Amino acid sequence: MKFKFQIIVKITGVIIVIIAIAMIPAMLVSLWYREGAAAKAFAAAIAPMVLVGALLIFITKPLTDSLRMREGVLIVTQCWVMASILGALPYIISGAAPNFIDALFESASGFSTTGATLFSDLSHIPKGLLFWRSMTHWLGGMGILVFAISILPALGIGALNLAKAEAPGPTLDKAATRISDNAKILYMIYLSLSVIEFVILLISGMNPYDAAIHTFASMGTGGLSSYDQGIAEFGSFAVKLTISSFCLFASVNFIAYSALINRKWKEFINEPELKAFIGAIIGFSLLIGLALWLSGVYPDPSECFGQAFLQTGAFISTSGYVSADYRMWPLVCQWLLFLLLLCGGCSSSTAGGMKLIRVLVMFKLIYRNFYKRLHPRAVVSVKLGGRVVSAENASNITVFVLMYFTAIFAGSLILSIDGNDIVSTVSAVAAMLANSSSGFGKIGYLSSFGIFSPPARLFLTFLMIAGRLELFTVFIIMTPAYWRTDRQ
Repeated sequence: MKFKFQIIVKITGVIIVIIAIAMIPAMLVSLWYREGAAAKAFAAAIAPMVLVGALLIFITKPLTDSLRMREGVLIVTQCWVMASILGALPYIISGAAPNFIDALFESASGFSTTGATLFSDLSHIPKGLLFWRSMTHWLGGMGILVFAISILPALGIGALNLAKAEAPGPTLDKAATRISDNAKILYMIYLSLSVIEFVILLISGMNPYDAAIHTFASMGTGGLSSYDQGIAEFGSFAVKLTISSFCLFASVNFIAYSALINRKWKEFINEPELKAFIGAIIGFSLLIGLALWLSGVYPDPSECFGQAFLQTGAFISTSGYVSADYRMWPLVCQWLLFLLLLCGGCSSSTAGGMKLIRVLVMFKLIYRNFYKRLHPRAVVSVKLGGRVVSAENASNITVFVLMYFTAIFAGSLILSIDGNDIVSTVSAVAAMLANSSSGFGKIGYLSSFGIFSPPARLFLTFLMIAGRLELFTVFIIMTPAYWRTDRQ
């Protein structure tokens, strides 16, 4: 089987142009704050990107061939790597990042909605670059390619397999028959929630610049901020609550929102993953709050449970928007937060982690195994929301979970060569795969990932992208069978 390179080239051109256009607002912010060097850096990146992208689009003719999964996997991986490289250009050209690896780390952290950073003093970073850094969260949150999917049909390209290759969870392909229509619906929901949060933050007393940055970051569940202290910079609990709440809203399955818009109330309320998500937030907040109160970390019970809710939201959404040094909390609280980090939010949301729907299926599979041992002849189906989970889906989920923990183990083994302690090493790998900046040991609350060497930073960058594309998409192209031309 030969690759359809005309499709690959055309989509590459589309993505390059999208990224170039997305840099324009950041350039305007630099001009507004009279940051000449930063504005020139954006202009120097935008101009050639537009020319190259437009050239790639126009030299390839429109194609009506359907896009196969093999091309979809390659395109998705290539475009996310390319987006990270192109997004790094302003950091390099402006001199904000001392070398390419650091610039690539910041860019990939933004697009993958990880939120990890190497910057230790944001007061020396131009505001235009901070705006761009946060905007990459917003672009990467719903997916650059999901946005492109809405315009691909006009270019004569079918996009279902492209969406499947990038989908942040196992349920995207059930929302609509035409995937381009689905992409438009999801982005309208995404944009609407973003506008609502921006307005609320303005009403709460934030200036437009900070409101935009924290809206981009929270809707993308990335967690980058314009301040070194993150949301702890803001004394207003209402501001912290607003940002944390919208991180949670963005962690809900966006397909469930489309059901809500279509007035399918029962379908929305009975969504099993949504129930599990709400139950996890309430349950973990109560457990952590109780542990904080009994341990005397905070004298006021309201502060104990308030902080517990904020940190629970930060970890389950993988946003990393923490407002207290949770590393000083009792060990049981840290373990509970680590479990939330691994689980993550809902499928087809902007959150990272394994996704709750997979965790639900795994628990049901374990229960079925116990039941079958007691009743060997019983026929027991695994169901979610009254729907039977097919054997193929159950197998895919089981394989993914095994791959996820294998990746954490293997990644920790490789990163241990860097010489850091085991807690920092393991939590860094887990955080990168979950697309979160929250970690333990030497990383985590207000801590930079600068403790790692340049080769280690490059490896962590790879883990960010692999985690954002849910492992399979990246690792499958590393297998020899993928490149064999004698198979479909």
